Amino acid sequence: MVNIYDATNQLASDLQEIDEFKTLQVAIDGVKNNAESSDLFKKMDKMQNTIMNVQSQGQELTQEMQEEYKNLNEQVQKDPQILKLLEAEQGLYNTVEEVQKVITQPINDLYKGLRN
Repeated sequence: MVNIYDATNQLASDLQEIDEFKTLQVAIDGVKNNAESSDLFKKMDKMQNTIMNVQSQGQELTQEMQEEYKNLNEQVQKDPQILKLLEAEQGLYNTVEEVQKVITQPINDLYKGLRN
């Protein structure tokens, strides 16, 4: 019998060896090593979590929260270290998405006759 968890663990290990992962590591280190970028990243991360919590409770964002998010976002868009991180993150997620499509293809194939 096949143990898919062994293959999954190997895939996770292999993921750490690809260029996209290594590029993200370097970008994260760049943010960590720059106090302004690191502080800004943490503020934005905290704000995004707050927004998700508010929205998950079915509440509306206050005008103040919207303004704070807008201001933080503008600062983030001007920070070269964070922009490198976001670009590297997107590159890695694109690869993960492609892998996910390959993994789920057999499931999608099962439904072909049912959906057509």
